[in-house]
Amino acid sequence: MESEKTEKRRKTELDMFIQLNRAFQEEESPSIFYCISMQWFREWEGFVKGKDSDPPGPIDNTKIAVSKCGSVLLKQGADSGQISEETWNFLQSIYGGGPEIILRPPVPQIEPEPLETEDKIELETHSL
Repeated sequence: MESEKTEKRRKTELDMFIQLNRAFQEEESPSIFYCISMQWFREWEGFVKGKDSDPPGPIDNTKIAVSKCGSVLLKQGADSGQISEETWNFLQSIYGGGPEIILRPPVPQIEPEPLETEDKIELETHSL
């Protein structure tokens, strides 16, 4: 029989993840993403959903990371998921591990539209 403590831990972790993930999905254009190994994430998901009795070990991003010029980058074609900084910090505070893989989406260059001369702003004036 499973202990109440483990059951409570599962529920707390899953509820917090759902809450953080919902906030992340509602963000219009997040400025930063953290990558997480889907292999590790599936182990964690199995634990919080009660399919596995043991929690996963530390987050292991070594299979999805590549080191270039002192930076840790996402390996091309890696089996990874994108999570928010808050979700990463939450999972990392419980499980530890790494390495931290941060993606910053490219900032789109928005060209200002030139104002056409026909577009005049009309003001209504009233005499006092």
